[in-house]
Amino acid sequence: MDCQDWTPVTFRRRTASKNHNIQPRDYKKDEKIQMAKLEISDKPIPKKRVTPESLQALIRKRIELSLSQIKADTKCSFPRNTFRDIEANRLIPTEEQRRRINQHFGIQLKVNTIDT
Repeated sequence: MDCQDWTPVTFRRRTASKNHNIQPRDYKKDEKIQMAKLEISDKPIPKKRVTPESLQALIRKRIELSLSQIKADTKCSFPRNTFRDIEANRLIPTEEQRRRINQHFGIQLKVNTIDT
């Protein structure tokens, strides 16, 4: 241990910078913003669904190619159970997923909005 050359290291804590230019909070403005958000959230949101015709075409094509849902997921590089969720109408495919399905299966999935 005598032949080792040690360099002392010191740790310093950073102090929080004090900002003296803090403005008082305008609670009335915050309340107005909150009320506007609540009004928007009360309106019904239109639901999106894949049309039954395009779903049936996708299922027929997948069976025609003798692919299971897991193999179809692998072929399109989707996460596991994506095809299961799409075919059960639990998942609306994204633009990228629709593009890949069209590329590998030749099926154009159509998405409709349903007003509730």
